[in-house]
Amino acid sequence: MRHAMVVPDSVTVRSAHQFVAVLRAKLEEDQDVDLDLSSLAEVDLAFIEIIYSARGQWARAGRDLRLTQPASGAVAALLQRAGFLTDLTPPDIEFWFHGELPQ
Repeated sequence: MRHAMVVPDSVTVRSAHQFVAVLRAKLEEDQDVDLDLSSLAEVDLAFIEIIYSARGQWARAGRDLRLTQPASGAVAALLQRAGFLTDLTPPDIEFWFHGELPQ
């Protein structure tokens, strides 16, 4: 079963524990999750770390975690600033940008 989840407007080190708790609950409920980042405006590296970890957990559980639309705005800018776009693997490109790197 797929579950659409709207990510809060802010996921930073201060609020990361709340976001992790919601993700963990979805994993325990045996659900595939589509993350909607359209409301996410304030983000820091805690968000990126959570997502990388969650992707591994979902894969090990044989389930799917994906984005409803390619990363843009604050998330794409953070990925760029933090150097994540310099050495992306094909699975990373597919996950973050639905197969096409931003120009």
